[in-house]
Amino acid sequence: MKILWFFILLLIISCQKENVYYYSDNRPIKDSTVIRFVEREMQTLKIDSKEKNLKIFTTLDSISYKNNLDSIRAKILEKALSYNLKQEDKKAFNDWFREKIIVVDNKTRKTIHFYSSFKNAKFDRYDANIGSLRKFIRLGTFLAENSASEIPQNYLFNYGYQTVSSNSLTINEKEAKFLSQFNLKNLKKEGYFYNNISFLKAAEIFQTLNSGTLREPFVINKILDKNKPVYVQHSGSRKIFSEESAEKIKKHLQYYKEHSFGIFKNELKDTQSLILFGTNLDQCLILDDGKFTYLIYNFRGIVTDIQKKKVKEIPFQWVKKSGILYYNAIRK
Repeated sequence: MKILWFFILLLIISCQKENVYYYSDNRPIKDSTVIRFVEREMQTLKIDSKEKNLKIFTTLDSISYKNNLDSIRAKILEKALSYNLKQEDKKAFNDWFREKIIVVDNKTRKTIHFYSSFKNAKFDRYDANIGSLRKFIRLGTFLAENSASEIPQNYLFNYGYQTVSSNSLTINEKEAKFLSQFNLKNLKKEGYFYNNISFLKAAEIFQTLNSGTLREPFVINKILDKNKPVYVQHSGSRKIFSEESAEKIKKHLQYYKEHSFGIFKNELKDTQSLILFGTNLDQCLILDDGKFTYLIYNFRGIVTDIQKKKVKEIPFQWVKKSGILYYNAIRK
C-alpha cells in the first residue's frame, strides 16, 4: 500500500507545472532576481504570474556580468573600511549595499539586460523617488508645450540632486498632464517627493526627453499558455517634442554632463547624455551611449544595527563614481 501511495505522489508531483521563463536566446532563466523582475512586468500587463504552465519569452540576454560587478563592490567596501566602516561592518555592507542595473535598446526599446543584487525579495526595491528629478520633468513640460521657451542653459546643473525647495516641490497641472503621457496618473500633487516611479518608467522618461519620441520599454516578447499565445508584445511610438525642443533638451543635457560629470570625462567617452537623481540613501544614474540607455541604481545605506536603527552611508561621490564603473563594466 505504501508503495502504491509513493507512486501516486510521484504522479501528482510530475503533473504539477511551473511557469518557465526564457532569455532571448531561449535559455531558461534560473536567477530568482530576474524572474522577480519579469513577474513585476507581468503585473503591469495584468497577467497573473501565479497562473502556472505559462512560457514567458523575454528580451533579456543571458550574459552574466556578475564577476565584473562584484569586483566593483569589493573596491567600494575596501574604500569604505578606510573611511567610516569597521571590520565588523563587513557583513552589514554585504547585506545592505545593493545595485540594480537595467539596459534598454534606444531603437527598439527592448530591455536587453537586467542585474540585481537584491537577493531577498523582502528588501527589494522596485522604484525610484522622483523628487530630485523634478527639474528634468519640468524641462520636458516647458518644451513639450512651447518649443520657444527660453530656459537658462544651467537649469539642470544649477541645483543639488538632494536639494529641497519648499517653493518648487508641488506638481502643477501642466506637469501632471505631461506625466500622464507616461501613464503616470493619480500622482500626489502636493510634492514630487511623495511619488515614486518604476525604474523602467524612469528610463522611459529619460529616453523620451533624450530622443523626442515616446515609446515604452518592454521586457516580455510573448507569453504562451499550453503553447497558445496569451500575450504578444506590440507597441507604438509618438513624437512628444518638436525638433527644436528636442535639440534644446540635448543641449541642456550636454551642459549638465560637462559641468556635473566633467571630472569623469575620460570614463564617459562616447557617452551622449546622463542624469543623476535620488534620495539621501539611494541614487539612480541613467546614461545614454547612443545605442543603449543604462540605468544604474545603488542603495548606499548600510544598516549596522537594525534594532537601534543605526545606519552608515557610503559617501555620495563614491557611489557616483561607482555608477560609472558599473556602466563601463556592462557596456555593449
